[in-house]
Amino acid sequence: MSFVRKIRDRGVILSAEILFNRFVPAWLFRFSVGDLFELDLPQMRDSWNALKSDDFDVSSVTDPQERSELRKFTWNSVPLETTENDFGYAVSKSGENDPVIGGVWAARESFIESDLGFKIEFQDNQAWLYCAYVDANTRGLGVYKRVLSFVGHDLTERGFYRLLVIIQPWNKASMHIHQKFAQKKLGRVAVLRLGRMSFVFCTGAISKNGTLTTKPFSDPILLRIE
Repeated sequence: MSFVRKIRDRGVILSAEILFNRFVPAWLFRFSVGDLFELDLPQMRDSWNALKSDDFDVSSVTDPQERSELRKFTWNSVPLETTENDFGYAVSKSGENDPVIGGVWAARESFIESDLGFKIEFQDNQAWLYCAYVDANTRGLGVYKRVLSFVGHDLTERGFYRLLVIIQPWNKASMHIHQKFAQKKLGRVAVLRLGRMSFVFCTGAISKNGTLTTKPFSDPILLRIE
């Protein structure tokens, strides 16, 4: 994919942020804004039933080695201790030995944004969509919609009935695909990190136990979603 096309697909602000974060370490400076959405699990489940075909194989990944490979493929660099007991999902083309063309990760119980200094604790019925990636050569084929629909189906079968996600408002591609399944916007999280100090601000249906922490990883600000 050309540099110009990457900027066009991602948007100028997101492209600038990715470039900035590549050169400036998280412990020095970070600023992030994210809109919190609740996705419509029944709609996703129904979409999966309508989209099922012989073109793609989608599955929940439980084997440790396969989970490790999926993490590498999805560029999921989040430390394992921040996502205990999460769910991994993979999609591949049917009848081909090529392993994976897309993947999604969903957290439960809790999730730590260690670079930003906050931790989200979830209720038993809540799951958290925190990482997704589709191979550039297969984008535009409906791969992500297929695997995301399967996530809705699988989580519903497991007894979850709320799936939450935070999306940066300037991430055009992510906004476009997730708003198709968005049930409602619940609020916004804004974070400013300067060295060891992280300032966390929330609006809407998000509660927190403080605004400032000087220990972003070991003592993060605790968030809960009503």
